[in-house]
Amino acid sequence: MSPEDPPTRPPGTREKTPLPAFSSALVDRLRRQGGVWSLPAGEIRLPEAFGFCRGVKRALSMVQQAVDRHPRHPGTLLLLGQIIHNPWVNAYFEERGVRILTRAEVEQVERHVGPGDCAIIPAFGVPLPVRTRLEAIGCNTVDTTCGDVRRLWVWAKRAARDGCGVMIFGRPDHDETVVTKSLLDDAGGRYVVVSSLARTRRFCELIEADAPADRFRAAFGPETTNAESLRPFERLAQVSQTTMLYDETMQVREVVCTAFARRFGPDAPAERLAFQPTVCRATQARQAAAVELCRGGCDLIVVVGGFGSSNTRHLYELARQFAPAWFVEDAAALRSADELATIDLADERPVVATGWLPSRRPLRIGLLAGASSPEVVLGEVLERLASFLG
Repeated sequence: MSPEDPPTRPPGTREKTPLPAFSSALVDRLRRQGGVWSLPAGEIRLPEAFGFCRGVKRALSMVQQAVDRHPRHPGTLLLLGQIIHNPWVNAYFEERGVRILTRAEVEQVERHVGPGDCAIIPAFGVPLPVRTRLEAIGCNTVDTTCGDVRRLWVWAKRAARDGCGVMIFGRPDHDETVVTKSLLDDAGGRYVVVSSLARTRRFCELIEADAPADRFRAAFGPETTNAESLRPFERLAQVSQTTMLYDETMQVREVVCTAFARRFGPDAPAERLAFQPTVCRATQARQAAAVELCRGGCDLIVVVGGFGSSNTRHLYELARQFAPAWFVEDAAALRSADELATIDLADERPVVATGWLPSRRPLRIGLLAGASSPEVVLGEVLERLASFLG
């Protein structure tokens, strides 16, 4: 979620974790050993880059500082949504007295936050109307918004002021994208959200056909656009939610360029399109390291992180292109060598998979963790996997 050092670092070095509670001695030891844990019946491998990015570390440090100061203040400490999309991290702060508001409560923030309270803005930010209401309330605020997310907003608003419609490659209901939409609304800009390459191609089909307004509105509803027709997008700026797959972001660019060249002529991509690859460097580093690990050969891959984490979901999508992959939130999900608790991402339904661990030995297991995955949870998953390999 924020600028990251290149994935290669001198052996035995690491970035500081913001809180000891999120660290793992086991993960530290494996880093010093080159990320490989050799066991009697196989090995577990870690990628070069994984876990918390700088933006997440900064956000968590700011929340912890607010918690440490809070006993000296009478008001309530309120987090305006999840600080990051990881249930372990959010539960950690709830146990320390932080009240986490739901999205519906955030939308009616004046009912839940008073002048004497402290409101914490999460790493994804909050919609502009909520910020305005916080100022009217006059409460203390702690703003942990990620720097890369802020840069995305600046670029998108500038493109709107320059007369471009904005295509947002991301999940329309993701916290970051919800805020981006609110800022473009306020700036008078028009946006359309495409959540996949398939949705991008659908948009481009409509552009190429110069589709009438009713066809556009039938394909893209109020959750994905604030425009009434395709006209605002005949000059188009593309941005990406910072946690999307970088390779897919580049594919979106190619699809859009092809469609505009067909509709408006070969010079159209240069004249009518603006492109900013706003996927953050930390996300790119983790995706590149995941691909490198998977290409090295794994019998299966376990991806650890919150089910609501976009960047972790994308690591899972990458992993299953190379080997059988399983998405888990914590060590408790590894119920036995036969049963594993996961999620069906197609309908967001929890499921229990059986026969997930191959019986052959030796077994090579790859372990991936998103930018919002704490090392303490990763360490517990490592221990659980090791118990299956002797």
